Amino acid sequence: MGKREIEKYILKNKENMYRIRKELFENPEIGLKENMASELLAAMFREEGFSVIKGIYGLETGFRAEYASGRPGPSIAFICEYDALPEIGHACGHNIIAAMSYGAACGLKSVLDDIGGRVVVFGTPDEERTSGKVNFVEAHAFDNIDAVIMCHPCTESEESGTTLGLGALQFEFRGISAHAALPKEDCRNALDALVMSYLNINNLKQYIPGANIYGIIDNGGSRPNIIPDYASMKYYIRAASKKKLQEYMDRVAACVRHTARASGVSVDVTEFENRVEGLVTNHTLSDVFKENYEKLTTLRLKKPETYAATSDIGNVSNVVPTIHSWIGITSAGGPALHNPEFTDATMTDFAAGEMLSAAVAMAQTGYQVITEPELLQKIRLEFEK
Repeated sequence: MGKREIEKYILKNKENMYRIRKELFENPEIGLKENMASELLAAMFREEGFSVIKGIYGLETGFRAEYASGRPGPSIAFICEYDALPEIGHACGHNIIAAMSYGAACGLKSVLDDIGGRVVVFGTPDEERTSGKVNFVEAHAFDNIDAVIMCHPCTESEESGTTLGLGALQFEFRGISAHAALPKEDCRNALDALVMSYLNINNLKQYIPGANIYGIIDNGGSRPNIIPDYASMKYYIRAASKKKLQEYMDRVAACVRHTARASGVSVDVTEFENRVEGLVTNHTLSDVFKENYEKLTTLRLKKPETYAATSDIGNVSNVVPTIHSWIGITSAGGPALHNPEFTDATMTDFAAGEMLSAAVAMAQTGYQVITEPELLQKIRLEFEK
């Protein structure tokens, strides 16, 4: 009975989801500047009876919305993303993510007083660049959460799977400057050390099968007639596990340090963005979502693939049972994520239908976690392995 009530509530209030989808689409905001989106979502959650705290964990556009039944029971979390991409808007579909999580949270909240437990929504800024969820994890925001349920629009529907972890390394080389026409004996070319390091990293890659290592030179000096005393480059390093990511980052850093030492310059190695961990899907939770979703739509969730992409939902999945399912909003072979045409695809009637189905399935999955103690136990046992 409860699952049917959830579906009715979400469908009855679907215009609120449409509003979120449309307003974010028409007013795209890049990461850490999502002022309109965070204000809109906070206001709409308050209207639904949630308590809302804004500006959390050092993120001005972050928020936490919560509804507690006042009765004991598990805590279910949904995640809103709402940052857009520069120039192409919501080509990653975050307007739909925000709408789905809003609908799911409100749908589950509609039956919560009868079943107990708690619904929490985390508004997490800047997934695309600085990985805002890392701030939430480091602040222990998920310590009392039993399950996190999230969906992401895509070209095709697919079960929650895995993504790669990512480390962001910056290398700053410091030498001794001189005029290129009259170089002194003690001059040390920071750019030469950088270029040799860049080439050595390329050589190192062949000995690290499966690693994804790419970088750019972001400072190579100011004038061609001045031997630079400063140069810098940035690298993204991706790997499938936390252990492998650390290993690859250590090997790249060691390669650069040895090259700098041989060149007679110093080098500072820092992480210039939050480190992102690979997604660890809770398959017990994923199977429940799959069953609920496929009862609501003609689409079927394919078996998951390992994505070379990275998302900060991975950090969340390492501290709490989590799923991140992919919801197809285009026909097969349609525009891919981060394509301008995908931005427009988020506003189609087909996308609206799948957005509603996913929101209902997300809420119904949360309902089962709360009302079926044996299911929650299985989820926890899998997570603890």
